[in-house]
Amino acid sequence: MALTMGRMIGYTVGHMTIDAIVAGAGIWGCTVARRLADAGRRVLVLERRAAVGGNVRCEVDAETGIEVHLYGSHIFHTHVPEVWSFVNRFVQFNGYQHKVLASYRGRMYFLPFGLALINKFFGVELRPDEVAGFLADETRSKAVFDAFFRGYTSKQWGLQPEDVDESVIRRVPVRSSYDVNYYNDYNQGIPLTGYNSLFERLLDSPDISVLCNAAVRLEGGAFKVGGDVLPNVPVYYSGPLDELFGFKFGALPWRTLRFESERLGVRDFQGTAVVNYTEAEVPFTRIHEFKHYHPENAEVMSRPKTIVMREYPSAWKQGDEPYYPVDCAASRELFARYRGEAEAVPNLVVGGRLGGYRYLDMDKSVEAALKLELLP
Repeated sequence: MALTMGRMIGYTVGHMTIDAIVAGAGIWGCTVARRLADAGRRVLVLERRAAVGGNVRCEVDAETGIEVHLYGSHIFHTHVPEVWSFVNRFVQFNGYQHKVLASYRGRMYFLPFGLALINKFFGVELRPDEVAGFLADETRSKAVFDAFFRGYTSKQWGLQPEDVDESVIRRVPVRSSYDVNYYNDYNQGIPLTGYNSLFERLLDSPDISVLCNAAVRLEGGAFKVGGDVLPNVPVYYSGPLDELFGFKFGALPWRTLRFESERLGVRDFQGTAVVNYTEAEVPFTRIHEFKHYHPENAEVMSRPKTIVMREYPSAWKQGDEPYYPVDCAASRELFARYRGEAEAVPNLVVGGRLGGYRYLDMDKSVEAALKLELLP
């Protein structure tokens, strides 16, 4: 990968003339950059952090050999053949299947809202065709909702579930079977060589240069990094739109996250990669135990140490990392104003979770980047 860490001046980086700029080296931006390079364009990728990968960035802990997801767990999953085929050009996946447990009042339940949870919670033995009738009793359906969704949702979004957009609630799997696989997608896994290798290989092209610690801003109708004006070429931007336009209409509302990691002297802390803590009284929402994402690595799995990470959601303020857009009438109206500003800027294309102000999984970001019509 052509890694350029110096300042860039004029229309070239080193000896390479630039045909397009990608601002933001998350999964959408890196996919767009690769598409541009594959189409014969010479691309400059700008990333405001010190390394590429966005919130999927990982690091291997030297003491335990565990790949730690720095910004919370990420599992690649998709049912779209084109997406799966694309990412498999660059990395192989280990076939990990995601199963999430929920802790409620000291007991563990498989989280997909299905027979395993319902039968254990109520102490019954329902068959699949009995689930709908059983939950038609509102006292039962309310009991499940209050136990597993109300407290967790209030912590995650800072709102009562009734005030959260229905699309967020619908992301929780609901089944009338014993299937405890969290995702319905039949293609799942973690890159065998780690997530960082996916980004490195996406950007491994002689037609791609990368500049980190480079925050892009729009000033006087020109894109700039530091004191340098960027070339007048198409810009594919995946950062927050309100930030790009200097928060001129006010800040879009987000939720942010805080993480606390701990190395423990036990081989296995919780027996699975993710446990959700659903009670409002528990201050964190999830505990991640990352060694479970690579069961194929027997040597690391057998070591008598593990790493856990507690995840704490909180309200966002300027300067915090934005993680989840808060979808409501006011935020949609505000985003539409920023979107209108972006559409008036020549050669600007906006996408990704941050740029599109959408709650996107990784596969949806890749799919959107693959479907994107590239500018001439």
